[in-house]
Amino acid sequence: MADLAFRFKYALNYILKARHSKGFGIHSPFVFELLNNVFFEENPYYCYKEIELLRDSLLHNTTKIELQGIGTAAASVQNICDIVKKSVEPTKYAQLLFRLALSNKSKTIVELGTNVGLTTLYLSHVSSQTDVYTFEKEKQLITLAKQNFNLLKRNNINICEGDIDYTLPQKIDTLNSIDTLFVDANHTQAATIHYFDLCKKVLHSGSICIFDDIYWSKQMYKAWQQIICDSRVTLSLDIFKMGIVWIDLDIPKQHYIVRF
Repeated sequence: MADLAFRFKYALNYILKARHSKGFGIHSPFVFELLNNVFFEENPYYCYKEIELLRDSLLHNTTKIELQGIGTAAASVQNICDIVKKSVEPTKYAQLLFRLALSNKSKTIVELGTNVGLTTLYLSHVSSQTDVYTFEKEKQLITLAKQNFNLLKRNNINICEGDIDYTLPQKIDTLNSIDTLFVDANHTQAATIHYFDLCKKVLHSGSICIFDDIYWSKQMYKAWQQIICDSRVTLSLDIFKMGIVWIDLDIPKQHYIVRF
């Protein structure tokens, strides 16, 4: 479960320290352009409407499904609408993920944690030539995600079913590179660092890695601090809900706390 006292403390800290909205105060041309053209891009893209219509439908779906419970989550029976409200990336963050993957023309995307597949659908729209590999263990969520992928006729999504600790190493061995990595799975320090380390062997200059819920708990915050200190991380942006890093860029190491 989330450490609410910890999150509240750091939410206040973020409010006090977050700057650089739309690039104000940024001296790096690369980061200034990134914030203006990716983070704060307001024009609607071609895929937004159909995915958000699907989200709205799921938010009204009261069907109950049984979840086994993975990582820090306990087993439970939940309505689909409640899962979408509580566990699925909100619209603005899902659309940011899409724009981030679009910004480096991602051909290979790895997503750890499929859930009902809304974020996966956004990532699949980067290009018809993009391959999305999404990992999920919850059987009921896999079934629901597949229905959503079929509904929107996406055929470039590959679901890796089962325990990520086993399926991820197997898949990594078959990939030449990862352009965008989204980690929203087991919310512990050890698991987050383990997934990052596994993927690093196929990350390259310009790869983008996004870590969800970096202030979920003290463990997740420690994982984020460890990640931004990694020698291959050149640029890191903290937007509170997520932490985003760029690998092996030809720029001095930089870190920003951005109001998003």
